[in-house]
Amino acid sequence: MDLDQRAGFSSDLQPLRSFLPTLLPVLGKKGDWYPSIWFERKSNRSMSVNLKQTQVSDSFSSGVVLRIYDGYTLHEQASDDLEPSRLRQLAEEFAARVQGAKIHAQAISRPYPCPSWRERLKQVTEKEILDQIGSLPAANQEVHFGVRFQKDPRGLTVEEATVELKALLKRILAIASEEGLPAQELSYALARYSLAEEESLFIDSSVNISQTLLRVAVTLVTMSGANRSIHRVGGLGGVESLAVHDSEILEMISDLKALKNAQRLAPGKYRVLFGPELSGVIAHEAFGHAQEGDTCARGRSRAWELHQSGEKVGNQNATIVNNPAIFKNADRNHAAWGSYYFDEEGWFSSEQVLLKEGVLQSPMTNLTSALRLGVPRTSNGKRETWANGVYTRQTNTYFSPGPYTLADLMKKLGDGFVATQAAGGMEDPKGMGIQVGLGWLREVKDGALTGRVFRGAAGGDIQLTGYVPDVLNSIVAKSKIEAESEAPDTARFPLNDSGGCGKYHKEFVNAGCGGPWMLLENVTLG
Repeated sequence: MDLDQRAGFSSDLQPLRSFLPTLLPVLGKKGDWYPSIWFERKSNRSMSVNLKQTQVSDSFSSGVVLRIYDGYTLHEQASDDLEPSRLRQLAEEFAARVQGAKIHAQAISRPYPCPSWRERLKQVTEKEILDQIGSLPAANQEVHFGVRFQKDPRGLTVEEATVELKALLKRILAIASEEGLPAQELSYALARYSLAEEESLFIDSSVNISQTLLRVAVTLVTMSGANRSIHRVGGLGGVESLAVHDSEILEMISDLKALKNAQRLAPGKYRVLFGPELSGVIAHEAFGHAQEGDTCARGRSRAWELHQSGEKVGNQNATIVNNPAIFKNADRNHAAWGSYYFDEEGWFSSEQVLLKEGVLQSPMTNLTSALRLGVPRTSNGKRETWANGVYTRQTNTYFSPGPYTLADLMKKLGDGFVATQAAGGMEDPKGMGIQVGLGWLREVKDGALTGRVFRGAAGGDIQLTGYVPDVLNSIVAKSKIEAESEAPDTARFPLNDSGGCGKYHKEFVNAGCGGPWMLLENVTLG
């Protein structure tokens, strides 16, 4: 598929883009301060069709964050008032307040000179980023990054989207009926489309960079009684990212039918083959959150001390990667859900290994956590919106692939279960506990599915619980990226599904979740 278009920077934002650099001298009134500015504008549209009604919802927000790092503390002042004279007044008041702030007697000075373009690009390898930069830009040269697409989702009208969603719902009902699940046995069916257009600017004394991201998704939900099956497609790209195949609907309906006769699983230890979505949740909850630099800097994670000691926390199969620079998601022609060109602190995206064959590597960071820990800065500074603080956050987190096909792993599984549907997850970075929800399990005997399905002991979700190093040491084998094929992988990255991530019970951000198929033994389920 020829993706010959890129999302440009909106012309109505150009006057603001030209004005904001004039505030840098105000924000950097002291020569050893590091001033910067973040601006974002987000519009969201969601349309859904179910068996009874059609709904449309829209939301919009925009705001600017003025930032001063004074060598001790990162100070921020946010506003949604974008009138130039008001912004200048706000910048002057903000700078005066920072200048008058008392510095704690025991505070440690960690100066941060503004990095040059060359310094920012040292870790960047992705052609998708480098091609849009071209030759090394001059300081303050405007550079834009836009997501690629074939059909612009912003041109899809409410009427057109509604027609497509109703057609999807009709396909679901038809396939369900063909598979012996008539409409009267479907208590609920929904098709939902969402589009988020995200435009952002980061400006300091070296760079003036912008990005436009188009985040699209289609979610299908079917229910029969209390049983539910869900399927999602989408990512960063165009309407072409949203194709739903009949085989995917068929699998969703087959799952729903099987759940009607699900048995109860006795709590215990089991051998389980986890699908890509669930292997991604395990990666996210194991040494994803624990490797967030601000959590390490606050002493809330054991990962930092284990990284320093070099103690192994998993076997040779335990390699976890975080990567916001996945612009071709497995074999699909769109970017992964958690990707972007640069983070909310203007640092360019690149791949980072968090755990290498059971040994913890340097954590993910934002500006201040990198300075506090004395480790390299990475592109993981994210905020929920312009009105929220910036934290170190995950992007696309996954296990590295292995050498096996799915058929190989089924043979290795022998007797056990296959799990493909995630139902949330939790972690304890300090105590290193983990909990991952499994929607259901498919039984396997002698490497073949028996047709039997299991739910939790109380009839709901099943929970995987345990001590993170025990879970990571239980990994037996991992699949190739293209697990159905015996040929060498052609894709560079495993498929990352759309997802989200909270921090401190709030601060919701987008995150990709995926990876290879992964076989574990002796995992505790209950």
